Amino acid sequence: MSKNDFKVRNGHLYSLLETKDYGEIVFGCPPGIVKEFLRLKKPLPSKYIISSQTFCDNLNNFDFEFIVYSYLFTRAAGSTVSAYCLPEQEKRFRDILNETLFGPRFGQLLESQSNKLLNEKCLDAKGKKNLRIFLRKNVAKNKSISILFDNLLREHNSEPQISKQLKKFIEDKVLSKNQSVQNSGIKNLSKKLTKIYLQCAQLQKEIDLFSLAKESDRNNFISKTVKFHHIGKSNICILDGLKNKEKKLKIQEVEPGVFKVLETKIERCTVNLNSIALKLKKKKRPKPIQAPFFGVTFVGVGSGFSHDKQNSSVIVWAEGKGILIDVVAENNSILSNYGINKNDVSHVFLTHVHSDHDAGVLENLLEKRKTNLITSRIIFESFLRKSQALTSLSKSSIEKYVKFIEVEPNKKIKIPGFKNTFFEFDYSLHSIPSGRCTIKYTKGKTTKSIAHSGDTKYDISKINAWYEKGTFTQTRKNGVLGFIWDSDLIIHDVGGGNLHTDYESLIHFDKKIKQKMILVHQNGKPHPKSQLRYAVDGETIPLIK
Repeated sequence: MSKNDFKVRNGHLYSLLETKDYGEIVFGCPPGIVKEFLRLKKPLPSKYIISSQTFCDNLNNFDFEFIVYSYLFTRAAGSTVSAYCLPEQEKRFRDILNETLFGPRFGQLLESQSNKLLNEKCLDAKGKKNLRIFLRKNVAKNKSISILFDNLLREHNSEPQISKQLKKFIEDKVLSKNQSVQNSGIKNLSKKLTKIYLQCAQLQKEIDLFSLAKESDRNNFISKTVKFHHIGKSNICILDGLKNKEKKLKIQEVEPGVFKVLETKIERCTVNLNSIALKLKKKKRPKPIQAPFFGVTFVGVGSGFSHDKQNSSVIVWAEGKGILIDVVAENNSILSNYGINKNDVSHVFLTHVHSDHDAGVLENLLEKRKTNLITSRIIFESFLRKSQALTSLSKSSIEKYVKFIEVEPNKKIKIPGFKNTFFEFDYSLHSIPSGRCTIKYTKGKTTKSIAHSGDTKYDISKINAWYEKGTFTQTRKNGVLGFIWDSDLIIHDVGGGNLHTDYESLIHFDKKIKQKMILVHQNGKPHPKSQLRYAVDGETIPLIK
């Protein structure tokens, strides 16, 4: 084999090694790599060498999520992808995939939702520990409560009826057997526990609609999709030949981001990730955006698989300041390209922790930029776990650069730092906890509102069928089908597939609502003869100039 049989092609934050006997080998896995191969009209390679240095100039080179999604959702059943990495990197990958493929475990949902309960003033350190153990062992793992809840849902009991029976069960069968928790001094403990359980159990039922594996089977599922190969001593990994398994390719990381590729002790080539230009390709700069007093700018309108569009991200302008809904990778360069100063955007609403929505939040943290982060406690805790796995930073180190603004379903808050702008949150239907919101400006007789669906599966027939099978209470079903339609501007997911909304699911609305709707998270070209409007990258829509 000659040296010419090894060709290195550099992409954006990664390198592709093309070989005759070993196939294509990718070095690095940055955000957007799936889009880049789609643009090139090339199949996504199956082998990835992970550098020991996973961040370069605060940009993430450890985003394996969408590579795995691609193999799960676009490849033939049983397709696998290989990651050559350090043992500790495998653990981190598994933690990330547990969070992003499946969402929090039920015990994690309960503990997150119980945060206020765990911080009751009457609890000392021992009391908090006892309550945390009680939640994990006596509530989260209590199959009898789960069976009762499932039965009550299937019988279409109302939420008050379900709450009443759950509360009685918790008092008689759970708290009565744990006197230390029952006597902890927390007022209305059974009522509070019932509310927490009902919220988490309902959310878990919705996540289970899209579940790829049972909670106990998660790691086995990951192992069937991702083949992990550990980089050994001296930072060396060995790849077998495609046809002749006796052929061996030795890849050694001689310094962070620099790899020597050898075959039978002969050096075939060098791959240097550090030499790749990190800056975005310079594009013709559009006219600077004139931010409205209240309105929106579409930073990106595409999905993680749309090769010709930036990932979906929206700035809601209110009172001269921006609220960024989701933050895409390399967001500082993208905002700058639109003429938006990073100081113009004071708050971020994080809908969920898939990398096409949260990658830029992590970049901001690595730059030590304080972020006012609006989201629910459950989504925030999920973000912290994922960020710890991505960066190896401690939870306290990450929290130091986040001002967490907690929102709860169907509770309106005034956004800190704003005089007349209000925020209302609810969970949407997705494979992991995901949020939708309405942002409303109101002063005197002037009231305008903008709604954002988040990533969601909106499908009336399916939602009604799920209700009949006992997935939702009547109240929750009505909430899933409602919430956002009264707003003056409705920004809606149209990503399609199992996890997102299909265009056809939105065309039943009357003309009045259709005129207010604009579609984002686009997975392809606009629907032919569309009855609905598709947002465009960089577009600004003012509601109050």
